[in-house]
Parts: sequence; C-alpha cells; structure tokens
Amino acid sequence: MEKAGGDIMRKLTVALLGGDLREIEAARLLAEKFAVRCFGLPAELPAGLDARCCAVLAEALAGAAAVILPMAGVAENGLLYAPLYGEAPLRREDLALLPAGTPVLVGVASAYLKNLCAELALPLLEVAENDLVAVPNAVPTAEGALEIIMRETDVTINELSVLLLGFGRVGEALAERLRCLGAAVTVANRGERRRQQAESRGFAVCPWPELTQGLARATVVVNTAPAPVLGKAELAFLPPGALVLDLASGRGGTDFAAAAELGVKALHALSLPGKAAPKSAGRILGQAYPRLLAEFCGLTSEEEAAAK
Repeated sequence: MEKAGGDIMRKLTVALLGGDLREIEAARLLAEKFAVRCFGLPAELPAGLDARCCAVLAEALAGAAAVILPMAGVAENGLLYAPLYGEAPLRREDLALLPAGTPVLVGVASAYLKNLCAELALPLLEVAENDLVAVPNAVPTAEGALEIIMRETDVTINELSVLLLGFGRVGEALAERLRCLGAAVTVANRGERRRQQAESRGFAVCPWPELTQGLARATVVVNTAPAPVLGKAELAFLPPGALVLDLASGRGGTDFAAAAELGVKALHALSLPGKAAPKSAGRILGQAYPRLLAEFCGLTSEEEAAAK
C-alpha cells in the first residue's frame, strides 16, 4: 500500500509493469527514490513494500515520468511478461496515455514494442546489455545454468566435456564455475579478442572453423551467442546423449526443431536470474534503474534534484 503523508507525493512516479519475483524486489528499492505504481504483479504485495498495486493498467501509467517493463519485455503478440499475474496485453492505446518523450525501459525489446515506442515518440532503452545490469546479472545466469546442467545430466560436473559458444559476460562467468567444479571446458568464439581472452585464462579454445570437431567431443554444449549457430548440420555432429543448453535471448541460437528431429536434448533457458536467484537479481535491477534513468534522460527523484 502507498504510505500516507506528503513525502511520497513529492516523488516522481514510475510505472513498473509486469515481471516476476525480480520486479518485486526491484520495486522495494525503487520506492526509496520514486513513487512506484505496479501493474501485472500480485494484488497483495509483500508487507513493507512502499508501492501501489494498480488494478488497471491505465491507473499505473497515469502521470508516470517513466515506465519500466520486465527484462523479458513484451511478446510479439503484445502480451506483457507477467507470470505472477496472468495474461496482460500491452496495447497501443495503453502506451498512448503517456506524453511523447516518456522513457520506457525494458530488458530486451521485441519488434512489436520497438514499433509502438517509435510511433508514439517514446524513447526506448534496452537494459539487458548495459554493464550496470549485464555484468552483475552474469552471476545468477551462470548459477542457473549450472543448476540445469546438473539436473539434466546423469554424471557429475567433473565428468563433463563442455563446449561453450561465446565468451562474453555470461560465458566467462559460467566457464570459471564449470572449471572450478572439474569440467573440461572448451571455448569457441567467432571474435579473435574474446577467443584470445579465453586462452589467456587457461581455457582450451576451439577455432570457429573447427566447430564441428568441437561438437563431436562435447557432452554438453552451452550457447550464449544471440545468433543462429547450431543448425541441423552442426547438431548432427553431437555424440548420443549430448545436452544443448541455449542461454541466448530472443529465439536463441539453436534450431530446436532440428534438434528434436535428431533426438538431441536441447533446452532454451531464458530469464534465469529471476528463477535461480530472484532476490539478488531484483536487487541488481533496483540499484541499476535509478542510474539508468538519470543517465538516459536526466530523470531523478525530486529529493535528489533538490540536493544538487
């Protein structure tokens, strides 16, 4: 419930729409700086959370100085990611309630959302790859991937031969953790710089032109590259019983239909921070959003502005 008194009314309003357990924790931190109106979360928010849960979307958007959407954003069919709430469409007429220039933050934007924001002159900021979010988020993502690998294989981690596609933030975090648990880790990365970085960290590397040879030796393949890299031709080289775990956003980098046809177990694991460590992941967002809003459009709470 929104607290009584004038303090919160002097704060700028932020609309937090949809999300999972991460957004509940993020709302707790955002409420220290902004007046937070939520839609698409459970009607009964945890005790002590100084935010207002709105029954209708228009109520949450009314007077909002910024809109924060879930990391998973809005699907191409217009449905807001709101697993704790249920079906929640985000339509053009909803966003049209916002004045032009109102910033919209989202993890990864679908074409549907990009088009709406462009039509309505709403600045759109995708935050998933921003260092304030992506760097700390790599840890819960890597831990979530480890949990899946342990669940979906029938041997211990130290018996696995893991081929990791991509050595960005998540790839590096996961590689280090797999090595600590005794897995044989090989890194394949298209770019030379990241490949050299992996080699300098002591990891075996597989040159990209030799990817099929690396696949033939792997018991687990983890893809972090958001591009088509594992098609039917590549998947055919995997040994029987191999596991493919795709962590890339959007549609991932795996041909899942081809994997099913070949009898390869292939999983697309999205939103892992919200599943593996929602409180930690929510804290990351709650700390990053005020800084992102300030950097993106100069939006700060009135208390902060008065102190400058």
